[in-house]
Amino acid sequence: MAASSNLKNSVGRPVDHQKTEMMFDAIDLILANEGIAGLSIEKIAKNAGISKATLYRRFGSIKGILAAYVDTFTQNAFNKVHYFERINQTTPFELEPLLNQMGIELMTLVSNPKVVAFDNAILASGPKFKDLKQLLYSNGPHKAANQIGELLKHAGVTSSIFDFNELGDLLFHIWRSGFYDQVKITGEMKIENKELEQHIADRTRFFLSKCLIEDLK
Repeated sequence: MAASSNLKNSVGRPVDHQKTEMMFDAIDLILANEGIAGLSIEKIAKNAGISKATLYRRFGSIKGILAAYVDTFTQNAFNKVHYFERINQTTPFELEPLLNQMGIELMTLVSNPKVVAFDNAILASGPKFKDLKQLLYSNGPHKAANQIGELLKHAGVTSSIFDFNELGDLLFHIWRSGFYDQVKITGEMKIENKELEQHIADRTRFFLSKCLIEDLK
């Protein structure tokens, strides 16, 4: 996976973008060859050509490295739709197109073969890595659901049953339904871009039809 320019101001990640990309590539390589049990700061440092001291200073532990790995690519999906610029606008915006774009970016992310391989390695790691699984969930799907929920709250979307974070989680899983199981098994997304766009649009429209939307104008 490639790191993005937003890393330069992020706490817990190397300032050098090239080193960050090398570190993430090393994680991908080790996971592919040895699985989650093969990951260690020593092996990542050796494969990336980065000193162990640098990784320990920036991240503290293997959990810190993997949390940054997941967090980075989750955040990149939101940055591609200029999420933070648009969520902070005080004028009303068209919610459905923004949700559609967000859904496309997130589903493209979770369908990336390297992300699928990483997820499968985590799932196959057994109870030994239970705490790590929870940490990565918090920095990946849970964070995505919370940011979707923040957008829904800002747009005045409400439900008599769910709070905003639960609504965000629900929409995230609605987007994943119908094709993600196949992605997990095959390791790649079989549908074309137009099909994905339609998939997201249909599910976003269904979701919004079941919610109440307040008039913020």
